[in-house]
Amino acid sequence: MEASNMTSQMLSLLDVTLQNSGSAERHDAARILMVLSAMFEERFRSSGSTEDFNLAVQAAEVAANNTSEDLPGHVEILNALSNVLGERFENTGSIDDLDRAVRFAKMAIGSQDSPGHAARMNDLGIRLGARFERIGSMADLNGAIEAVTTAVAMTPQDDINQPTYLNNLGNWYGKRFQRTGSVADLTHAVELLQKAVTFQDYPNRADILNSFGNWLRTRSERTGSLDDLNHAIEVVDTVVTTAPPSHPELARWLNSLGSHLMARFNRTGLEDDLNRAIETTHMAMATISEDSPHRAMILNNLGRRHKARFLNTGAISDLHQAIENAYMAKSAIPKDHPQRIIILNNLSSHLGMRFQRTGSTDDLNRAIEAADVTVVEAPHNHPNRPGYLSNLSNQLGSRFQRTKSIADLDRAIETAELAVATTPEDHPEQGALLNNLGVWLESRFYQSNSVEDLDRAVETADMAVKLTPRDHPDCASRLSNLGNRLGTRFRHVGRIEDINRAVEVIEIALNSTSHAHSHPYRANFLLNFGNKLEALSRQTNSTNDLNRAISAYREGWLCETASPSIRIELARQAARTLAEQQDWEASAILLEDAVKLLPNVSPRSLDHTDKESVLAEFSGLASMAAAMSLQAGRDPSHSLRLLELGRGVIAGLLMDMRGDISDLEHQHPDLAAEFLSLRDSLDSQEHTTDSLILSDDGAISTSASRMNVRHELDRKFNQLIAAIRVEPGFDNFLLPPAETEIKEAARLGPVVVINLSLYRCDAFIVDRNEIKVLELPNLKLEDVRDQGQKLRTTNEVNIMPILEWLWDAICCPILEVLGFTDPVTDDNWPHIWWIPTGLLGQFPLHAAGYHDQSCADTVLDRVMSSYASSVKTLIHGRQRRVHNLEQEADQALLIAMEQTPNLSSLLFVKEEAQMLEKIYSSLQLKCVKPISQKDDIMRSLQDCKIFHFAGHGSSHPTEPSRSALLIEDWKLTVGDIRDCKFHNNQPFLSYLSACLTGVNENVGLVDEGIHLASAFQLAGFRHVIGTLWEVSDRHCVDMAWVVYETLRDEGLSDVAVCRGLHRAMRTLRDGNIPDSETRNATVLKNKSLRSIYWIPYIHFGV
Repeated sequence: MEASNMTSQMLSLLDVTLQNSGSAERHDAARILMVLSAMFEERFRSSGSTEDFNLAVQAAEVAANNTSEDLPGHVEILNALSNVLGERFENTGSIDDLDRAVRFAKMAIGSQDSPGHAARMNDLGIRLGARFERIGSMADLNGAIEAVTTAVAMTPQDDINQPTYLNNLGNWYGKRFQRTGSVADLTHAVELLQKAVTFQDYPNRADILNSFGNWLRTRSERTGSLDDLNHAIEVVDTVVTTAPPSHPELARWLNSLGSHLMARFNRTGLEDDLNRAIETTHMAMATISEDSPHRAMILNNLGRRHKARFLNTGAISDLHQAIENAYMAKSAIPKDHPQRIIILNNLSSHLGMRFQRTGSTDDLNRAIEAADVTVVEAPHNHPNRPGYLSNLSNQLGSRFQRTKSIADLDRAIETAELAVATTPEDHPEQGALLNNLGVWLESRFYQSNSVEDLDRAVETADMAVKLTPRDHPDCASRLSNLGNRLGTRFRHVGRIEDINRAVEVIEIALNSTSHAHSHPYRANFLLNFGNKLEALSRQTNSTNDLNRAISAYREGWLCETASPSIRIELARQAARTLAEQQDWEASAILLEDAVKLLPNVSPRSLDHTDKESVLAEFSGLASMAAAMSLQAGRDPSHSLRLLELGRGVIAGLLMDMRGDISDLEHQHPDLAAEFLSLRDSLDSQEHTTDSLILSDDGAISTSASRMNVRHELDRKFNQLIAAIRVEPGFDNFLLPPAETEIKEAARLGPVVVINLSLYRCDAFIVDRNEIKVLELPNLKLEDVRDQGQKLRTTNEVNIMPILEWLWDAICCPILEVLGFTDPVTDDNWPHIWWIPTGLLGQFPLHAAGYHDQSCADTVLDRVMSSYASSVKTLIHGRQRRVHNLEQEADQALLIAMEQTPNLSSLLFVKEEAQMLEKIYSSLQLKCVKPISQKDDIMRSLQDCKIFHFAGHGSSHPTEPSRSALLIEDWKLTVGDIRDCKFHNNQPFLSYLSACLTGVNENVGLVDEGIHLASAFQLAGFRHVIGTLWEVSDRHCVDMAWVVYETLRDEGLSDVAVCRGLHRAMRTLRDGNIPDSETRNATVLKNKSLRSIYWIPYIHFGV
């Protein structure tokens, strides 16, 4: 470094000295300096020292400063300076160096008849072309073509430099085709390269062959010619196999070969081409330097190839790798580089694909953001712009499917239409663009019932198929999509020819993939085929068509490379049709396997809201599986465990992460330590937030790392769980409770799980000795739907018939079997834990009976009731222990919201709070009343024993994680509470004196048990008192008083909570206290709550 600085100082001093010398001396010195510059440049190539390169440039600059136009060799010196600046740009990316290189190259042109004029014109073309590739200026590209055209024209055909000029000129014509789409430019590029490769003994012939192969592949992509593609592979394969391993251009050639193989795979579907494309691109990455300007695009290509293999095999690891490569490529390319849009588009496509596979909304939003930027930054005449538009359309359409935003759908169609309109009709990608447009037109038909949209959807799908060669890898998908469009039109219009053709085209799609059973989309085709055959069988009463549909569903289920969600749907459809034929055994087997696969659609790496969206698609699957299991003669224990496995998936994952592993710590401390480490890492990743992907490269890298780390941690966690289960005594680790554990859960009282399905309805009755099944013949799914509708719109007149129906259809038969046939007279109350499934979760089983008669035909008069979301949650709550607890919490956290912004006042909240403050004192609890804002409440929850909320509650109709207690800064949501963890405290009771805190209004997620009460349980509270619907403001005070009075008299024991609520309900039922305001954020009209104010209250607890 010191020597380099000294040399630089000497060159600067020489430059100053030469300014005072004669022209002859200066010219001689300039020639010597150019030799010195060349020596420094040569040493740089050996040493890689930046100082050497900088000295090479400085020596050339001093030389150029000391020559003039009237001296011989002047233009050669300027041209040499241009070249060394250009080479330094290639190594550093300095735009200033490139601009200066162009300027000196133009100054060096000289007269047309001067020696070396053609070479200098070629060098000017190189510099202008490099600047086009860096900043995207068409003027530079046109200038490069003009300059090199001059070089070719004035150079004899047999000149040794002619192949170089032809190669460069062909490349610039090809680049112009990529920007403008001019087929004439592409044809000219291929012709020029074809001429260049005829020079057999040219030393750089390998590089020219590589260029020739690139433009042959490009022409193949434009024309569909497989011959061009095969020729390209043959040419570049020869280059790669004959090149020395240390050749500086080998990485670039390997990348080219990978591109050609990938293109042929896309055209023919040959898996060997795909694997070899990935292999050669990995070899290219292994040989390229970290600072190479080609590194970004090779990374980009590697990502595309991994994504293609994911599409071919279904291996999710390839998709993760594709996204990682795309993010790395984006970080490696300057923000103003014209090729950045290619990388952004691919990144968007990869992220969108991962959303399709995993359901991650985070991925989808990032995909749309990247696609939006791609479209904005792409020049309007860019030949790839239609593809970028189509990708944006697909991502917007996907978001519509998740959020139902009509604005996204309309924009998806508008963007897809623009993509089609700006693409030549004979372009090979026109079929893909039309296919995508048809998908979103059909989606809009479902929203608008516009037959015009449906007809256009069919027409575009039909045209897409006609434009696609039968041996094209995407032909099968487009045929299947056409079948879907035709099937939709048949269902809504009734044309028999549509359903016949739908079956026909999907069968062609299946036949074209019959050799590739590992194709992940074959399962989709089989699902579509089965659906259309079923529709046809209903039209024709053909048993053969129905049997073919069942065969299609079952074959699709066996496609293990398909996405888990598609496989589960195939199993459900097959099981449904088999059940209709009363083939209970086959139906049971399929459903059991499908339920076991259900956790795979909701991995720990997904956000909770994404898990909810995915799981909502499979509502009722577990209940159907349990019903079929019983119908097929399986024993009750097996059927109940199956039901447990498929319900409460999200809660189950959280319990797995928070469960007691003391046995594992004692017997296998190393495994326990690894479990805790991975658990904590997953948890920290779950709560990490990122800036948007395009804010800066650092944010992009962080985002990529976080998302892929989450997937990798999930994979390792699953591997660890499998390893733990191998150990003796841990074979059931984190699995649904075994039969002995289920029976032990009933040691304090029977557990009753009521399964609701279309095929049969049953109660699993669990006591300490056995698990038995009571079939409930008077309980029908359609009745539950009807009664649920009445419940949501009930008044005083209608509520009693609902309670009587619950008694007759469900509760009375169960209590009779349990022997609870008479009212309790000695205050020694039996205790039942109810676990309703499906739509039954909205009903007050504890209130079932005939309350307007003197008899005791009511649940309330025979037993006291608690609820649980599942047997597993009940066991988890009882097993939870707090280790190293220094002292027991002695605080009662009280939030009293008499006034809530934008909502009605609650006049009795103040009275309720005053009563509680007095009773907390008698319970030896310190009453804490923080500011009623989210952060303050969340902090205070960590140290409380009791949490009491008196105020407004709200239940979100579609996203139960957004149901909330309403506070000063508006909302304390299910998600907020569920994410709490009380490391040093096990809080005892959460009393939610508000409306709708124990109900989930999203029908698709009823089996997930997502509501405020369950959130507090998952957070660690042993007991929660909540409500099923609106509650009376006045009677909230009375209910709370009786509950807390019982706790004061009997102590803070588990049984006292349920006993207290039971007493409160009986007291208020049998009293005559007038109604008042309710505590719902949105109260339905025409509701009367008189004489039923006690019914909504429920107890969740151990």
